[in-house]
Amino acid sequence: MYDFLRGAVASLDAGGQLSLEVGGVGYLLRISEHTRSRLPLDGSTVRVYTRLVVREDDLLLFGFGDPAERVAFDLLTGVQGVGPGVALAILSRFAVAELRQVLARKDALALKSVKGVGTKSAERITLELSDKLSRIPVPQDELPAEDLAVERQHGTAADEARQALVALGFSHREAIDTLARIAEPEHDAAHLLRKALVLLRGGA
Repeated sequence: MYDFLRGAVASLDAGGQLSLEVGGVGYLLRISEHTRSRLPLDGSTVRVYTRLVVREDDLLLFGFGDPAERVAFDLLTGVQGVGPGVALAILSRFAVAELRQVLARKDALALKSVKGVGTKSAERITLELSDKLSRIPVPQDELPAEDLAVERQHGTAADEARQALVALGFSHREAIDTLARIAEPEHDAAHLLRKALVLLRGGA
């Protein structure tokens, strides 16, 4: 329903609740500790990526400072027995880059250090997600310089196209390299995605 919100921080508490003012409307989002530490408190505009979780008696909106964190959240909540609260607790304990390392090592013991994660849940998470690491993009603040150059060239359109390619099963590296070959910064995400798919599937 919502992809991202762009606005200013109206309020922020230590418990991970953010009120983001967008066009005079305040949106209440639950965020990880890592996202909380990155938010500007000087009234400047910030983009927060979102995920809406629907329950029988409530609608919960979660916010993420980076698309990579949202993908990690989606993968975690896709594991049986891992709800959004536990997923957010894991992302508060581990930055995305750290979580990728934990999953690559299949380090269930590290996951057990998170409140709410038991032995069975930790083992299930490592078992199910250790081979899905390529679906988690590299966080934007850790992209190599050449990748950042692509982001500056294409802007938000390339970011959206890259996310779409990763969601379709391509690796982050494949998405970045393919978008770098498309020297058309003025086009929107849908156009970049179509061009990228042609290249990735062996087209001219």
